[in-house]
Amino acid sequence: MAGDISLDDQATQSGFARLIGASQPAIAKHVQAGVLTQGASFKVWLQEYCERLRTEAAGRLANDARNRRDMAQALESEANAQLKMRELYRQDQLILDIESVRKAMVEWSTIGKNEFLGAVESIVIAIESQHAITIDREPLQPNIDAALRAIGGYEIESLAPGAGGAPDLDTAA
Repeated sequence: MAGDISLDDQATQSGFARLIGASQPAIAKHVQAGVLTQGASFKVWLQEYCERLRTEAAGRLANDARNRRDMAQALESEANAQLKMRELYRQDQLILDIESVRKAMVEWSTIGKNEFLGAVESIVIAIESQHAITIDREPLQPNIDAALRAIGGYEIESLAPGAGGAPDLDTAA
């Protein structure tokens, strides 16, 4: 069937379809996609078509499905690498679990509150002894409570009324 076609003639979709054993609509898709150069000879189309087949056979052809698969594999690889890095950091104790961090924050807050209360009490006692006076601690309490909330307000607010804050200066937080 291809005996009456010269490879140097300008290619037609139907003639090329007969030459390679494909349908004219399939060839039209290749022309529309730019695989086959419009107005080129049968020889050029044959070269372009064979190159396309080699590319597809080698798996080098980029298409949407392959691009999505490649992207998914890249994301999976990145996620796996991040998991491995976190595990290494955890093994080297460079990162902590959330519960350890929470406990450390609670301990720091408690230490900070105790240090603050001790410092306030020491200052009041020093002023009282230096000036031979007695200081009414009640007006100081709102400032003390505000400072304790700044140090670790989440603990103070989570306790029942009357159980949190600093009801008097010698109460440990």
